[in-house]
Amino acid sequence: MKKIGAWVLASILVIGGFSGGTPALAKEEVRTVESYILEDIWEHWGFEELDDLVNADIFKGFPTGDDEYSFKPDHLITRAEFAAIIVRALDLQATGEGERFDDIPVTHSLQAEIAIASDHGIIEGVGAGRFAPNEPVLREQIAAMIVRAFSDTVSFPAEGSQSFHDVASDHWAAPSIAKAAGAEIVRGITSTQFGFNKKATRGEAGVMLHRALQKETSNLPNANELMQIVKDSEVESFPLFEQKDASGLLSHNKKYLTGYQKALADDLAMWYFDDETTETMAFAAEPKLEMKQSSNRFARVSLQGELNVRYQDRTTIIETTIDYHPVYYLKKTDGIWKIYYSDMPLEFEALS
Repeated sequence: MKKIGAWVLASILVIGGFSGGTPALAKEEVRTVESYILEDIWEHWGFEELDDLVNADIFKGFPTGDDEYSFKPDHLITRAEFAAIIVRALDLQATGEGERFDDIPVTHSLQAEIAIASDHGIIEGVGAGRFAPNEPVLREQIAAMIVRAFSDTVSFPAEGSQSFHDVASDHWAAPSIAKAAGAEIVRGITSTQFGFNKKATRGEAGVMLHRALQKETSNLPNANELMQIVKDSEVESFPLFEQKDASGLLSHNKKYLTGYQKALADDLAMWYFDDETTETMAFAAEPKLEMKQSSNRFARVSLQGELNVRYQDRTTIIETTIDYHPVYYLKKTDGIWKIYYSDMPLEFEALS
């Protein structure tokens, strides 16, 4: 690849992203790009959903070595862990109105999240003032937590049409299982078996949560607003590249990006500039944007356009136009929509 190809590729990676990695969860935590690359989900049946949750900072990988991380999709997930993930996914805050459990000391790593989940009526104890935080969460418990957590934002059917032979009609979780199955958030392990009393894995829990998040339709975003955010994020970055303004790019990234996209863009902004070159970039014409999908907290916007790019070093001036058609994944966090991932297939040979 010639130097112009490397520059164009790096520029696009910074402003638009590249479909080659994956990210994770934590508020105001500085993350490396490597912490988002979780190879053990690449062949998992729930890859698309889990990858999206990781990119959106809802699930976090486990460190397994020097800049190596794994999702562990087949490992069991505890009651405390799933409650905490729901709290973070929904950006819930404490109200102080919930039950406090005797087996959740203030030193428990997820004490705050468990308290918030209790405040919002998402979790219930197992009796005698206990929550059993470290017990594996069962599939029926996940169904119940999801129905409670999303009762105001997802249209659950009054009665589910799916009937599972292993779920007794008088079991406390039967109504929740029926509602979650009716909304196609949970599915059985077979057409007639729910997998009642079965311990859930991280992969199963993640896929069910992802389905619920995509079905929130009570407060959909304005399409024009999101398309404008995407366009502004691109157009405002162009002069920052031309001026070699790394500090400005970092501020730009903080304004428009989050999750994987921010980690990648911040990383590339710090090493990409060369004092001996001059680069410019601009849309060749007004790009076409379209809202592809939306729910209360998540959305996808596509862009169709062309970029005029110009590169100059001591011996070379190159001007070219490249197709540019990314899909942007946006997330609403703290009331603000930001891009957490951008998927853009690249024709590498065109940059050679």
